[in-house]
Amino acid sequence: MHKPPPSWANRFLQWYCASHLVDEIQGDLHEAHYHRQKELGTTKAAIWFVWDVIRFFRPASFAKYQKNSNQYTMVRDYIKLGFRIFKRNKIYSTINLSGLVLGVACCLLILLHVIQEASYDNFHPDTANTYRVVMDMYNQNELSTRSAPVYPAVGPGLREDLPEIVDFVRILPFGDGVYSVKDENGQLIRFNEERAVFADANFFSLFGFELVGGSPDEVLNKPNQIVLSETAAKRYFGDSNPLGKNITFRGENTLLVTGVMKDFPEKSHMQFDMITSLKTNDDFESWPQNWGWYDFYTYIRVDPNVRESELSKKLQSFLSEKKAEVNERTGSKQQLWVQNVADIHLYSEGMSWDMGDNGGSQQVYFLSAIAILILIIAWVNFVNLSTARAVKRGKEVGIRKVVGVGKGQLITQFLMEAFLYNFFGVFFAVVLVLIAIPFIASSIELSIDPYLLLTSEVLFGIAILIFGGSLLSGIYPAFVLTSFKPISVLRGSFYSRKSSFGFRQMLVIFQFTVSIVLILGTILVIKQLRFMQNQSLGLNVEQTLVVNGPSSSRGDGDLTNRQELFRTKLEQSAEVKGFTVSSNIPGEENFWISGFTTRQSEGNFLSCYVVSIDDKFFDQFEIDLVAGRNVSRDLRTDTTSVVLNMEAIKLFGYSSPEAAIGEILNPGRAREWKIVGVVDNYHQASLREALDPMAFFLNRGASEFFSLKLNSNDYSTTVASIESTWNEIYPDNPFDFFFLDEFFNRQYQSDIQFNAVFISFAFLAIFVACLGLFGLVSFTVEQAKKEIGIRKVLGATVSKIMLLLAKDYAKLILTAFLVAYPLSFWLMKKWLQSFAYQTSIGIGIFLLGGLFVLIVAFLTVSSKSYNVSKTNPVSALRDE
Repeated sequence: MHKPPPSWANRFLQWYCASHLVDEIQGDLHEAHYHRQKELGTTKAAIWFVWDVIRFFRPASFAKYQKNSNQYTMVRDYIKLGFRIFKRNKIYSTINLSGLVLGVACCLLILLHVIQEASYDNFHPDTANTYRVVMDMYNQNELSTRSAPVYPAVGPGLREDLPEIVDFVRILPFGDGVYSVKDENGQLIRFNEERAVFADANFFSLFGFELVGGSPDEVLNKPNQIVLSETAAKRYFGDSNPLGKNITFRGENTLLVTGVMKDFPEKSHMQFDMITSLKTNDDFESWPQNWGWYDFYTYIRVDPNVRESELSKKLQSFLSEKKAEVNERTGSKQQLWVQNVADIHLYSEGMSWDMGDNGGSQQVYFLSAIAILILIIAWVNFVNLSTARAVKRGKEVGIRKVVGVGKGQLITQFLMEAFLYNFFGVFFAVVLVLIAIPFIASSIELSIDPYLLLTSEVLFGIAILIFGGSLLSGIYPAFVLTSFKPISVLRGSFYSRKSSFGFRQMLVIFQFTVSIVLILGTILVIKQLRFMQNQSLGLNVEQTLVVNGPSSSRGDGDLTNRQELFRTKLEQSAEVKGFTVSSNIPGEENFWISGFTTRQSEGNFLSCYVVSIDDKFFDQFEIDLVAGRNVSRDLRTDTTSVVLNMEAIKLFGYSSPEAAIGEILNPGRAREWKIVGVVDNYHQASLREALDPMAFFLNRGASEFFSLKLNSNDYSTTVASIESTWNEIYPDNPFDFFFLDEFFNRQYQSDIQFNAVFISFAFLAIFVACLGLFGLVSFTVEQAKKEIGIRKVLGATVSKIMLLLAKDYAKLILTAFLVAYPLSFWLMKKWLQSFAYQTSIGIGIFLLGGLFVLIVAFLTVSSKSYNVSKTNPVSALRDE
C-alpha cells in the first residue's frame, strides 16, 4: 500500500507554484515518490520528495513571476483609480496626505537626531573593546559622587593585574592656559586655550585620531612635546609648517610641536586642540603609585573575548585591595566600573567632572517616544479619514461586488491606495525635512545631519515607513469598505448614527489622550524651566564681568604682584564698583574636592568642595553671612582659617552654625583649619543639581577668575577701558571675558532646547489629532445627512443640530481626559525626579491644558457641524 508524500511539503508546493504548472509538477513528483517507495522505502522516498519540492522553488515556478498581462493591467488600473479618487476628493485627500507628511516628517527629524546622538565615538579602531574607567565614591556606604576621572595609578595597575587589559591611555585635563609664539616680526601671538590636555604616548594609536604630520608612536613619547589641531596650528603659525617649532606654555615652559592632527570629528565626546605629552610633568614616574589624586580620564583596550560584565566584576574588588588601608582609616570606599566608549555621550547622567556635554539619553528617549506617537496619530488620522469616505464609496463597492469583483481584489485596490498615500507622504516628508533642517538648527539648535538620509539604516527605515505604514493604515479601511453588503449599500440602509464606542471612536480617544499628555507635559516643562531661572540663587550675578585670570608668568610671584596692581587700578575706576578673585565662579563645575575630618565624624573623611577666595568674594556676590566672620587679608592667621556653607555644616554634623564657630577641621593632623564663619547656601550649579557642601579658604596668591561688579550700563565703553588696563599690565596674556549671568544661564541651554522641541512636536501632535477628529466628524455627518435633513424639515435649528452632533464627541474627549490625567501625572512625577529642585504639579496645569484641548476640539467639531447644519435639506433628501 502506497503511503502519500509529506502533506506539509505538498502544501508548500501548491502555495508557491504557479496555477498553470502545479498539476503537472505535482503529478510528476507524486509518480516519482511512489516509484521510490518500492525501490528505497517510505522514509527515503519522503526525503527525496521534500528535496524535489525545494529544487522546484525557483523564479520560473513562482506564480508571481509569471508574465500575466491581466495582472499588470490590474495594478496599473489600481494606480490610476487611486489618482482619480485623490482628484475627486481633493479636500479629504489633501488633509489625509498632509497628516501623513507631518507625522512622517516629525518622525524622520527625530530619527535623524537620535541616530546622530547614538553614533558618537563609533569611528575608533576597536570601539567594541575600548572602555572608559569611571569611579563611584562612597561616604558612610552611601554613593556620594560618580567620578569620570580616576587615579593615575589605575591604568598601570589594571594592565599589571588583569591580563585581559591590552592597553591603557590617561588624559589629564589641566593643559589649559596661555600658549604663545612670536611671529616673524617679533609680535607675540597668544591665546587662552581651554581645549588643551596632557595624554599618554599611545593616545593616537589607541583612539585612531588622524595625524597629518608626525608619527602616532612618536609625537607624545618624550617630555615637552605637543600636538596641535589643524585649527590651532593655523591660529599660531598661519600657513607655515609648525613641525619642529616651539610654542610657550604659560610663559615658562617651551614645548616642541611634533605633530599636527585633524580637527576632532564632531561626533566625538572629547574635543581637543592641543595635546601635550604626559611625560612633561615632573612627577610622571611616581604616578603608578599614586592612589589619591583622581583627575585622570583613563581608557582601556581589552581582549575581544572579554565580556563587559566579567570585566566589571573584577574591577569591583580592584580598588578595595589597592586602597584597603586608606579606606579603613578614612571610612570611605571607591568602586570602579567601565563605560564602552560609544556609550559615553548618551549614558553619562550624573557623572561629575565629565569631559564635554554628555548624558542625553533621557531626552533621546522622550523624543523617540514623541516621534512614534505622532506617527501613530498620523496613521490613525488616515484610518479615520479613509473610513469617513465610506458612504461615498459604499455604492461603488456595492456595484463592483454585484458585477463579480471579489473581496480580495477590492482589498488589494484599497491597500494600493494606502500605499500611494504613504509613498507620497514619505516623499514629501523627506522634502519637508530637508527644508526644515536649517530652520531647526538655527531656531532650537537641534543638530541634524541631512546626509544621514542617505545611510542604509535611514533608507531601510523609510522603506519600513512606506510598506509598514501602508499595511497598518490601509488594512482596516480596506476591510471596512469591502464588508458592506451590496443590497444594503444600494438601498442606503447600512448606517445608523447611534452606535456604541467602536474602533474609530477608540482611535480618537487614543489621539486625544496622547495630545493631552503632550500638552500637559509641555506646560510642566515650561513651568519647571521658569522655576529654575526665576528661583533665588542665594547670590547676585547681575552686572558681573568675569575675566579669565592670567596664567602666562615671568617668574615666581610675578602673577601675584601684577594681580594686586590690576586690582588697585580697577578700584580707582568709576566704572568698577567691586573686584574679587577666586578659584571658581558660580556656574563653573568645581574640580577641587577634598576630604576633611571633625570631632563629630570620628576620623572619617567627608568630601567637601573647596573654593579659594579673597575677602571681597562674599560681599560682592551678596552671599549672606550666617554666623562668625569673613576671612581677612589683613589677618596673617587667616591662612589657616576656613568659612563653611550651611550644607557643609550639615555634612560635618554641627548642631548649628554658631556651634561650628571655633571648631577645627582635621583636628590633630598636620594641617588644621579653624572655622571662623558660616555663610548661607548658594547655587553653584543649576537647580537641576543639589546644593554642595563648600569650604572657602583665603587665597593670597594669583587666581583663576577676576570678577568685576560694574557700575555702568555702558558695557562696551567700560569693557574697552578694562581691556586697556589689562593690556598695560598683562601684555603676555589675552583679555578673555564674559558676563556671569549669561555664563550661569548657559547651564539651562539643554532644558531650553528640550522645551522648544517638546512644544513644537506637541502642537504638531494636536494638529494631526484634530485632523483625525475632523475625519470622524466627517464620517458622522456624511452618513447622517439624511437624518439632519429630516430634522431640519421638521424644524430643528442649527444650534440644536450642532449640539446633537457635538455631544457624541464630548463623550470621546471626556474619556480621553479620564485616561490622560492620571497617566500625565505619573509621567510628570517621573520626569521631575531628575531635578533636585522641582516645581509643583498643581491643578492649574490640568485646568490650563484641558481648557486648551477643549477649545481646539470644540473649534474642530463645530466648524464641520456648522457647515453641515447650514446645508439645504433638499440636497440631502434628493436621493429619496
